[in-house]
Amino acid sequence: MKKSILTGAVTVISMLVSSQLMAQGYYVDEQSALRLGDAFSGGSASASDASTAFYGPAAMTLLNDEIVFNIAAVDFSSSFDGDATTLGGAPINGKDAEADSLDMLPSVYMVRELSDGFKMGVYMNAPYATGTDFGKDSVTRYQASESEITGIDAGFALAMRLNDKVSIGGSFIAQYVNAKTAVAVNTLALCLGAEASGELPAGTCTAVGVDSSELGNTTYDGYFEMEGHNMAYGFALGTLIEFTPQSRLGINYRSRIAHTLSGNAEVTFPASAAGFTGLAGLADTKADGKVSLTTPETASLSYFHRFGSVAVQADYSWTRWSRYDEVKVRSRNAVVATLAEAPQVYDWTESQRIAIGASWQVMPALTLRAGMAVDKTPIEDENAKVDFAFDDYQAVSLGMSYALNEELTLDVGLQHTFEQTRDIDQNDLTTSASALEGEVTTQVNSYAAGLRWAL
Repeated sequence: MKKSILTGAVTVISMLVSSQLMAQGYYVDEQSALRLGDAFSGGSASASDASTAFYGPAAMTLLNDEIVFNIAAVDFSSSFDGDATTLGGAPINGKDAEADSLDMLPSVYMVRELSDGFKMGVYMNAPYATGTDFGKDSVTRYQASESEITGIDAGFALAMRLNDKVSIGGSFIAQYVNAKTAVAVNTLALCLGAEASGELPAGTCTAVGVDSSELGNTTYDGYFEMEGHNMAYGFALGTLIEFTPQSRLGINYRSRIAHTLSGNAEVTFPASAAGFTGLAGLADTKADGKVSLTTPETASLSYFHRFGSVAVQADYSWTRWSRYDEVKVRSRNAVVATLAEAPQVYDWTESQRIAIGASWQVMPALTLRAGMAVDKTPIEDENAKVDFAFDDYQAVSLGMSYALNEELTLDVGLQHTFEQTRDIDQNDLTTSASALEGEVTTQVNSYAAGLRWAL
């Protein structure tokens, strides 16, 4: 009986640990103030600044020596509006599920010439950096309470010109990921569910001091929290083809990076639930745990053409999000291992992103930019969850560059992502003893400023 109840409780933890670890499930593209201004439409062909070492290292052969410092701010908000219920359709009481964050993303890039036609680049940025905090007492607490992820890349890139038309390049990437997740455990529903299934005699919950009228309240809620980190490695390869001095095509591939996050998992229960948790073997626990996580590979095809003072560019990118099919928590601790016995399945699909943009050099010191992008969501309707409710992404961008003097140039950019509203029907009654039906609204705005220093 204890093992059966424990398995039900821990399945909740397994599901919610895995569902939060990718934070919002999307790579954060705000790694350059200059490129934010044209919706990152230049991809691996524009060779606009030293961030080329990250976006398409082959194009570094077109750059002069420079170092770039950027700071980006991503203003994110998400809210759930709908019904949250537990066993028997009882409402889950709590505050509205609303999450707001302002993530600051610094980055630095440098390109230097080693010899004629041979360039080196180094960079550090944060392509995975976001989080969601609905709170311990929100109506979605049994599916999603809090999550945070930080992924930091450090890269070393090389580019070589093969002839006057073709350049090749690649980079070695060291990626550090730290992730944290937390979720409430519906302890009272576990007790009442055990009675309903016959695993416990009728009246047991009352006998051990658990009041069934508190169903849907936070009175007996447990809490699970896990934090882990890992360093792993990958690479990028690409080529640049120059049809004319004003027209070029870039191709770039960035590999997947497989992580095994190691850290601590902690489960706690309130004293008010001690009668039932003692009976079910749900003791407060702190133990080591591991979760596998893969940041997916991407491939891009980019084109750039200049007409005098005006340049146009386009980028097509493919991301293999199908690698995010399931996530499983592993631990040598018996309690955590039993709770994490069943993996959480996501079954995401591949996604494609298309961006177009243009720049206009108004005067030698001033360049204006604009762009737009569309990114198809990898999340099918049946797989949408309260913390993974992104719909197709549509964004517009504006930016400018101003030369302060011969060595220093200021870049600024902003991007508005059109509001996304997605219906969800997330029935987790057999795991977290909770169900959500309604819609999730997401809003994102990004701002960035950077300083380019010619060396």
